[in-house]
Amino acid sequence: MMQRKLLLEVKEKLLETLRTGVAKGYGYDKIWRMLKENGVEVSRSTVRKYYYKIFRERLKKRGPYLQRELRIKLYDEVRRLRKKGLSYSMIIDEVYKSHGVRLKKSVISYWCRNICSPYNGCRVSSIEFLEPSPELSQVIGTVAGDGWTVKKKNGIYEVGAKVKDKDFIEEFSRCLGKVLNRNPPRPRRKKSGMLVVNVRSKALYELLKKPIDINKIAPYVEHCKECMRRFVRSFFDSEGSVDKDGKIRCYNSDLQLLQYVKKILNILGIRTTEPKICKKKGTTIFDRRNGKTFTTKKDVYRICVRMSDVLRFYQRIGFTIQRKQKRLEEYLRKRGLL
Repeated sequence: MMQRKLLLEVKEKLLETLRTGVAKGYGYDKIWRMLKENGVEVSRSTVRKYYYKIFRERLKKRGPYLQRELRIKLYDEVRRLRKKGLSYSMIIDEVYKSHGVRLKKSVISYWCRNICSPYNGCRVSSIEFLEPSPELSQVIGTVAGDGWTVKKKNGIYEVGAKVKDKDFIEEFSRCLGKVLNRNPPRPRRKKSGMLVVNVRSKALYELLKKPIDINKIAPYVEHCKECMRRFVRSFFDSEGSVDKDGKIRCYNSDLQLLQYVKKILNILGIRTTEPKICKKKGTTIFDRRNGKTFTTKKDVYRICVRMSDVLRFYQRIGFTIQRKQKRLEEYLRKRGLL
């Protein structure tokens, strides 16, 4: 009973000190030190809990968060206006008129004096900031094949791939790190033995959400011959196969995407057959990798590299996956072409 009475007294002193501190504009850390000086033994976490729980309505609310792409536009505008000789107050008014955002003088001061910048963010926030590169083409080809894109209910955008070959997933991980200016994500092995890599990226989701928009990916894939080569190679790593007779085939249910791959191969000087249906919608297939049976929801199409261009494919494209590359090399040696 005595202990309970003491606890009630401590709580009363805590609430009283909180009221006094909040009225004076103190933070919870300073209020905790005031309690300690007055001999009230209470943890800092307890003070913090009551501070935010009881006096939340009195706390200063933070303004709305501005997306990075908008902050970059505002930053460029502020720098441009400052070069014209406008004062901070005039810049605030001009930015508010053009963008409907009222910036603080301190933010404008930091931007004009190069103390901070929204360009310093380490992540790529939208498609506008993605730059064409062989690594990005590799990511596009992989996601178009064995990859997925998903937008979750909590607003998280995710891009990833699930494969069985370690060398392929490690290259995909390295390219993701390069494209997003971050450390490469670590591959995880599932119980089925498959390797998975996924990242959160709204920019890559908007670029690669399925069905793939050819008009969106074309500027990145067709940037240069190396970009085209890496796109085709990663797509064939994902969806392609090579048998002992040297036949190189590629499968996908997206006819438009397969026709685009054929177009890129033609630009690189490699001829293929026209896309043909190899499995009709509703066909039951047994997957030897996991021992499961599934039914196709769409028609599956196939293209084949012409046998006269197999050597050219090896020289100009090749495979990241070593088991496929070795099988192709064995066929070419058997034919005396290597």
